[in-house]
Amino acid sequence: MNRTAIQRNVSFVGILLGLVTLVFSATASAHVTVKPAEVVTAGFQTFTVNVPNEKTIPTTSVKVAIPSNVAHVSPTQKQGWEVTTEKEGTGENATVKSITWSGGAIGEGLRDEFSFSAQVPEKPTELRWKAYQTYEDGTVVSWDKASEGGHGEAGGNSGPFSVTHVVSETVDTAAIKKADQAAADARTAANRSLYIAIAALVLGLVGVGLATRKK
Repeated sequence: MNRTAIQRNVSFVGILLGLVTLVFSATASAHVTVKPAEVVTAGFQTFTVNVPNEKTIPTTSVKVAIPSNVAHVSPTQKQGWEVTTEKEGTGENATVKSITWSGGAIGEGLRDEFSFSAQVPEKPTELRWKAYQTYEDGTVVSWDKASEGGHGEAGGNSGPFSVTHVVSETVDTAAIKKADQAAADARTAANRSLYIAIAALVLGLVGVGLATRKK
């Protein structure tokens, strides 16, 4: 086999691997997710449920199970969809176990978003959002499995659940604090240098004055 033929085969294999990676990545990432991925402890937060349609028929219902340590859950009304909640307990002690949006439609190749507000736990932890996506023909895709290598079962009726990390301080907040501290340190260093320069100038002037008197 000559060099030209080898180069063609290598190029073909490279293109094929690229296409496989692209398709696999699209399949792996196209699942129901709840954002943000990181929140601060004890705060009230609005969560967004992203729902893509991976089939040729419409998605007609989306159910999100609410972790037991999440409180004061309040779903957002969405035009064209009916919102129902499953609760445990009564009155002020009632807790929301799940939220379901139904009666609408997400067409083929499209996506939609749903939202709800809630108070997150007071201590750092991990919130696992298990979701169930129902299609027009009654097929239910369960997004409630632990992630394996960052993806679910491609092409199947199950996949990974979404995770939100509850932290005492977000990465962004930590970065801002670090930048502020660095700026403060720089100002302190600049002021110190200025004071030293002024002191040196004063001492120089005093020296000049003394030298002038002696003369």
